[in-house]
Amino acid sequence: MKGGSNSRRKKGKKIVISSVVIFLSIFLFLKYYIGFHHIPNHLETIKNSSFSITDFFFRDEPEYPTVDTTIAVNIVAPIDTLIWTNADFIPENVRQEIEEYKKRDFSKLVIARDFPTDIQAQRAIIHHYKSKVVDLLQKNNAHIKIGTCYDAPLQDPTEAARVTAMVCAFNEKKENLGNIQLPLDIIYDFVKFHNDTIWYITDFSQNIPYDYKLNKNR
Repeated sequence: MKGGSNSRRKKGKKIVISSVVIFLSIFLFLKYYIGFHHIPNHLETIKNSSFSITDFFFRDEPEYPTVDTTIAVNIVAPIDTLIWTNADFIPENVRQEIEEYKKRDFSKLVIARDFPTDIQAQRAIIHHYKSKVVDLLQKNNAHIKIGTCYDAPLQDPTEAARVTAMVCAFNEKKENLGNIQLPLDIIYDFVKFHNDTIWYITDFSQNIPYDYKLNKNR
């Protein structure tokens, strides 16, 4: 009986020692190889990489709050004024649009500090258009990226943040697909409400410059 008791004690010590060694190994790995301050970023990366358009579309989501979709007068979508630089002929209506757009004053725009990520922007767009955009993205094996976001005036007391930004679609080869086709547009307001972390889209409410950084590969 005494020998059996000693055997159990030795076995128990081995288990404890093994557990301590494993714990220390994990601790040292996290501290020196990954870094504790990077762990949240790695978890976010894992979460984002597993994002599925189909899974997201068909899971339960909260209903949209009411968002004003009225575009103010003299608010126009950004224009690529450089695309016609070397053109032999520019239609008169296009020339007028470019000249009018160049006169717009963007100096008072403020780059937003609170804005949606690419995935949050894509989710907001999918929420709004449902299967129309889901099918479009899946057909082109594409995902949405959001450009520079500018603070936009809040339209309702329930809004916590509103930004205006251009968006664009990219395929798995990181090739710029433009806005692919309707109903996907190139610019939206993204709105977040108090006590809610979800971003929603509505019509853009202000003029912003054309985002050449976002559309650099077009």
